[in-house]
Amino acid sequence: MQQIESRRRYHDVGLQIEELLYSGVFKAGQRLPSERELSGRFQTSRATVREAIIMLELKGLVEVRQGSGIFFIDTPQPQKPREIAPQSDVGPFELLQARQITESNIAAFAATQIKFNELRELKKIVQLQEREINGNSARFESLDQQFHMMIAESTQNRVLINQACNMWNSVRVSNPMWDELNNQYLHEEELQAEWIDDHKQILNALQRRNAEEARHAVWMHIEKSKRQLMRIANHDDLEADAEDLYFATEFDADFSGS
Repeated sequence: MQQIESRRRYHDVGLQIEELLYSGVFKAGQRLPSERELSGRFQTSRATVREAIIMLELKGLVEVRQGSGIFFIDTPQPQKPREIAPQSDVGPFELLQARQITESNIAAFAATQIKFNELRELKKIVQLQEREINGNSARFESLDQQFHMMIAESTQNRVLINQACNMWNSVRVSNPMWDELNNQYLHEEELQAEWIDDHKQILNALQRRNAEEARHAVWMHIEKSKRQLMRIANHDDLEADAEDLYFATEFDADFSGS
């Protein structure tokens, strides 16, 4: 089995697993090796394998059964799967990690710089989002982007603005995998309402010019997005180990004493 080069990401891993599925190495209806085994086989991180499995699930090739594992879907005749080829090699877990670190600190700085008209615009965006709950998913996503970009713009720092924009575009705009995730899983009414509540907490912290509160609110907001992806990929191989510490679960614990 070809070893994955370190610079390659979930898409390459997913394509090679797909090749094994259709070459007969794995049979229709068969349980695939565990996430840990696949990680060792491809010499890559478990986070990357998890992203590859999500990609294959979105393509309709595998089924993740909670408490049982990953199964190749039993179909009479193999069909050519939908292509979910990324224009970027950055996967959603890696993106969220970068966003969690960068945007939380951007928000902290924004709290010291933000102007009244920018606060008013953020409030308007939140109100528009509330009207789109369980409605136009693309519109909701666009407003979500506007909210986070407005926070970056309020820093008045072009480097931070460009960082936030580039991170968003690298996957949220340019990657079909994120579109599939959004269309199939991430537009539920309850989830959208929860994200709006998060946006309100972020806005309140910015209004109070409280940098640490704003940092924490953004950190936990993105942490919730990570947990939703973990829910999508949930099966019996999610036991805690060093790889599963890909994200910090407690903001205060990681930054205490810093």
